[in-house]
Amino acid sequence: MLFKKAEQKRLVRREIQGGKGEAHCLYAISKGEGPEKSRFKMAATMTLDPGASIGIHTHETDEEIYVILSGKGMYTDDDGSRSEVGPGDITLTMRGQKHGLEVSNDGPLTLLAFIAE
Repeated sequence: MLFKKAEQKRLVRREIQGGKGEAHCLYAISKGEGPEKSRFKMAATMTLDPGASIGIHTHETDEEIYVILSGKGMYTDDDGSRSEVGPGDITLTMRGQKHGLEVSNDGPLTLLAFIAE
């Protein structure tokens, strides 16, 4: 299955999961609109503005992966630990775990985000 960039859904999201600022999103699979029989519930490229964040939230029934493409930020893991993230870093949040992400003030951060059941 191919999702051409020109056909993906563009959306500006504000204060994601209780965070701050804006994210400019390009959805190959919009949340909850995955292909029938697929375990993927969301697939997107997201660019968060400098200083923006995705608030700490729990994945009760699904899992999420972030692949950091550019920029820097601080990732909060399930145990509350915070780690700097940058290009090439990958995070995994498993079912029942929580996480969050804060973008540095130096510039935007772009990531790929995938949610699967």
